[in-house]
Amino acid sequence: MMQRVEAVIGKKMELWPTDEEEVTLLRERVDEASRLVINELKDQAKGNSGKKRRWDEGSAADDLDRDDDVVEAGIPLKRKKRRP
Repeated sequence: MMQRVEAVIGKKMELWPTDEEEVTLLRERVDEASRLVINELKDQAKGNSGKKRRWDEGSAADDLDRDDDVVEAGIPLKRKKRRP
């Protein structure tokens, strides 16, 4: 990967001094975090796939507060004009 970066910027980068043990420990932590994220995303995707949208299990009064107030109030609906 570093070679690709060097090719894009057109310069050779200096070798950075690192402790191999420290790099190994950090790599293990990154790998573990990646596994956790992948599993969490899979669980979220599994929970949403193939299911219809669920409405809240609230009271029926919540449904009355929706857009059907317009119909209950007696306001006429707009109808499309027909072409002759």
